[in-house]
Amino acid sequence: MYKNMLKTSSLISLFILTLLSHSLVAKELLMLTDDGPPHMIAASNSGIDVDITREVLQLMGHTVTLGFAPLKRTMRQVENKQADLFLPTFFQSDTDKLFFSKPIISYRPIALSLKKKKFKFNNISDLIGLKIVTFQGAAGYFGPEFVKASKFDSYFELHNMSKFPEMLIKERCDVVVLDYYIFYYYLQKYLKQKTTVEFSVKEIDEFHLFPEVKAHVGFHDKALRNNFDTQFELYKSQGKDKIVITKYLGEVNPK
Repeated sequence: MYKNMLKTSSLISLFILTLLSHSLVAKELLMLTDDGPPHMIAASNSGIDVDITREVLQLMGHTVTLGFAPLKRTMRQVENKQADLFLPTFFQSDTDKLFFSKPIISYRPIALSLKKKKFKFNNISDLIGLKIVTFQGAAGYFGPEFVKASKFDSYFELHNMSKFPEMLIKERCDVVVLDYYIFYYYLQKYLKQKTTVEFSVKEIDEFHLFPEVKAHVGFHDKALRNNFDTQFELYKSQGKDKIVITKYLGEVNPK
């Protein structure tokens, strides 16, 4: 009986120590980001990048509060320790004040056209002269050949990217140049709204003419960054990031 009591007492002590150690490690974290569906969505405090990062931190025992501001401001606030982390960030190396995670996702700019158009694009220069619709500022991202394409009257940069799938489907353009996730996010929303539209993703050709861009999370705490990287590797190995992506792209996600 004494041995059983001792065993029970030891188990209770271990449980209490576990809770105490967990409470010492767990923090309330302020995560900052900008509004850019579907990666970051201010209207619902969610998004692909947001959910992946928040879920990893929650698995680490932290609670996460989300704030929205322009990305340059979010970086400054984290650098000044007014917030704990910000996302996304690109092409950054560690400094003495900021520490960047492993990539949590790669943004994937692609060219999309209708299969029935039978375009064959091997290089960016193949887009020159076609009716292109893309996001604002795109001409500054993809090099000199894309700049040449932007000089034609058939080239358009538009702010409202939610209209791009409809423009492609209705043949108001030849090519859409946009991030993979943004395009298919708005495509599934469009098809849900327009239930009479008969269209399948199999009717779309994708051309991977542009390099992917790795997106990272920035922290002011190096230890938190290191622990995040470790937990993210486990999270990704279990395919949880893909579950998040499917939630936003739905069944129209072709991959």
